[in-house]
Amino acid sequence: MRGRPMDSKTRLLTAWSFKEPDRVPIEIELYPPMRAFPGADKIIEFQEKEADNFIGVPGFSWGFLGLDSEYREETVEDIPGSCKLIKRTHSTPAGEFTALTRHFYGEMDPNDYHWEKRYLETPEDFKRLAEAPRSRRRFDAEQYRLGCERVGRRGLPCTGLFHPLGSLVRNSNMDEVYVWLLSEKKTTEGFLENCTAQICDSMLQLKGMELPDPPIFMTYALEMLTPPWFGKELFNRLVFPYDKRVNDAVHLAGGRHRAHCHGNSGDFLELFADMGIDSVEPLEPSPYGDNVLAEAKKLVGGRMLLSGNIPSQAFALDSFKARDVRGLVKRAIEEGAPGGGFTLRTSGGAVGDGKTREQCVKSIECATALIDAWREFGAY
Repeated sequence: MRGRPMDSKTRLLTAWSFKEPDRVPIEIELYPPMRAFPGADKIIEFQEKEADNFIGVPGFSWGFLGLDSEYREETVEDIPGSCKLIKRTHSTPAGEFTALTRHFYGEMDPNDYHWEKRYLETPEDFKRLAEAPRSRRRFDAEQYRLGCERVGRRGLPCTGLFHPLGSLVRNSNMDEVYVWLLSEKKTTEGFLENCTAQICDSMLQLKGMELPDPPIFMTYALEMLTPPWFGKELFNRLVFPYDKRVNDAVHLAGGRHRAHCHGNSGDFLELFADMGIDSVEPLEPSPYGDNVLAEAKKLVGGRMLLSGNIPSQAFALDSFKARDVRGLVKRAIEEGAPGGGFTLRTSGGAVGDGKTREQCVKSIECATALIDAWREFGAY
């Protein structure tokens, strides 16, 4: 099939089969608040007509860390022209969990906020979460089908997968949660065992279910469970055995697991593959991570779809110029593309994710240069 024009879905599936498609797949998305910025129209058009994206669709409802939840929020403080403080509450069978987030007026992203209190603040919060009874989560097949129809041939649909440890860390007091994992050994093991059993049981309902596309499950967790947070000893004790069971269940259900992992993942890629991860992104290079794409390709290039490696965090730096993107794209394609198994992708998130207007405009300019370089070097 190589040499014939492919649609986006076929292109991604071919690359994920570790074969060379007609061109290197490219993932690129514009940060939604940036749609009116100069040059954004070109990125939008490319995203809608040419990009090879993984597009989120509904699937499981995981509630609050696997528990049924009624969610509400209220503004508890509003300082005109400065900021507002929002109280967020999840009411669950294990009781209420509350958080406080401060939102500053004038932020480029209206959804950006600063945690003042996370949902789990004490070992007692952790214990009641860990001991709460858990049941199979429902997969909404109808909404999944509708999502797949919406995606069509313009990419691959993907849906969220609850990762107990990653979700725990993100929702807990960051100064203490890693200590809990060591000091509250019984609670930690009980939480991981109960959640893993819940996820695996939930996956069983997919066996034999007629779905338009085999589900691709997405997690955003492992970046909190690799250096500097975890070393290999702790990873092998608290992550590997539980994730391996979940990934086995995902595969038995006919699905695949794609993991998002910023930072220092390079030395963990073989562990990721051994525990059943099928794809990993964004493979951040130095200084944002430790990934060397050529080495990753040799280690796991035939076992996982590798995606990313364009350090878009640099796009906002004064010292970085749009013309510098060309060399980065050329290198990434030369190292990652042979034999398939690679998609070109920014490593710092969606295009335009900046703190100032100038940074956002610069990011859009660099993304345009990325697309131009992909056109130059991306054909097989």
